[in-house]
Amino acid sequence: MKGTRTFASMLALAAVFVVALLLLAGTYAVIASQVSPAGPDQTSISNDDSAPFWSRWVTITTGTCQTFDHNLNGDPNDYAVEMLFQDTEDGWGLNRRYYGGLEFTDKRYGAHWQELTANTIRVCRHQDDNAADRIRIRVWDPPDDPDYESPWTDIAQLETLTFTHGLGITATDLTISLWFSSTGRGIHNFGYGGLALDPPPGSPPSPGRMQGAHWHDLTDNTVQVTRHRHDTDIMQVRVVVVHGTAPDYDSLEALGDWQSINPGEVYTFTHGLSWDTDMLLVRGECYYESAPGGIHHWLAGGNHDGLFGWQGTNLQNVTTNTVQIYRQPDDTICPQARVRIWRRSIQTYLPVVLSNHEP
Repeated sequence: MKGTRTFASMLALAAVFVVALLLLAGTYAVIASQVSPAGPDQTSISNDDSAPFWSRWVTITTGTCQTFDHNLNGDPNDYAVEMLFQDTEDGWGLNRRYYGGLEFTDKRYGAHWQELTANTIRVCRHQDDNAADRIRIRVWDPPDDPDYESPWTDIAQLETLTFTHGLGITATDLTISLWFSSTGRGIHNFGYGGLALDPPPGSPPSPGRMQGAHWHDLTDNTVQVTRHRHDTDIMQVRVVVVHGTAPDYDSLEALGDWQSINPGEVYTFTHGLSWDTDMLLVRGECYYESAPGGIHHWLAGGNHDGLFGWQGTNLQNVTTNTVQIYRQPDDTICPQARVRIWRRSIQTYLPVVLSNHEP
């Protein structure tokens, strides 16, 4: 129960949650409040006592991190975190491109959060990023327990763990949050979905050194988590599963099926909610019929690999009535995708990123 949870082998509980935005990301959440814009860098929150809420739009210089005081003064393991980017130059709008980080030709893109504590969170924008000109970071304390939450669980490099949530509920009605923990970053979403570090420029083509972790193969009763071969920032993972309130828009219901997206294609979903984007929570997932895969968040936000090229998918151009999914040109693992959107009162778990190859 909330406030009495214990976790085996928990590392660095004085630092960062979640997600993971993404995510997220891992990150779980219930929004029980209405959000409205109150200026270019601050969002005013009308919340009740059961769901303390903090949210800001911020501008972070590339290659730097900033620590923010959310002052919720609770248990960071009970918190929810959501992160969304705003691009002002390249036509991606509100997006989750390069969520958790991406590397290409020795340049680093995207953003991530880490070191969530009872009263603070640290947000880092990578040194060459061009997608997160502004970042919205939200932290809140949901009033309800999730339907399933695992303990913090040790995971080795290249290990796959199966978590049995046992809910017996149709997998497409469930939402997954995956959290990472390490001594260096605390609870964090760095490398969410997977992050390939390319060989040095001039080297022959070869697979990148894969960092991070992702969830995949969600079923009515289980979900799997894989830590990548060369990861150095994840010592433990924690999975949260929720069967929350129905979304205000679900592309599976609106369109009748998962939507096929060709590599290099942008697909526009028309949700038609006519709602302030600061009051929308948007989540995307991928489906790949072969295992490993299934419903998943593999390479959330996109990835570049020296041998396999541009993989993954990302959400972008979230507007009052539409949202886009972009599938990277070499992607092989996200042939189909769906989106869900909640407005006002929300019950879902984060990170709310698009899983691609797969946020």
